[in-house]
Amino acid sequence: MNVNEIMVTEVASCSPQTTLQDIAMLMWNNDCGAIPLVDDQEHPVAIITDRDISMGAALQHKPLWELRGEDISSDRELYCCNPDDSIQTALQLMEAHEVRRLPVVNQYNQLCGMVSLGDIVSFTVTESDKKPGGKKISSKETIEFLRHISAHHSLHKATVAM
Repeated sequence: MNVNEIMVTEVASCSPQTTLQDIAMLMWNNDCGAIPLVDDQEHPVAIITDRDISMGAALQHKPLWELRGEDISSDRELYCCNPDDSIQTALQLMEAHEVRRLPVVNQYNQLCGMVSLGDIVSFTVTESDKKPGGKKISSKETIEFLRHISAHHSLHKATVAM
């Protein structure tokens, strides 16, 4: 199964200069928890989550309308996948970098979708539910991913350090 079979293709996005208040409203109006920031050619340059908004405002002691997406996203690396990547490849990328959402880019590196933890879970089945030729994701694979990505960072880092 490939990313293009489960990704969301109707993705709200905005420029890095968009205020956090406007980004929060985009999230509210589009019922999502993350908004990709794109340049003039629709290339993703960052992603802002609802948590980023709250922590950015709290740590900088400013109201949302005074902060821009670029103010809280510029120091983080962005990880993307391609529509033709396998779900396993996307899972490995998400797990390795401890992210719950990946922008999906086309051959021109332009935003064409998003794949999230929720998308993956919605396509997960137990082994007894799996039918030959059915396009679903293994529950074992999903549980391992969830275990890793959902662990408390201090707990995860302590386990890795041992």
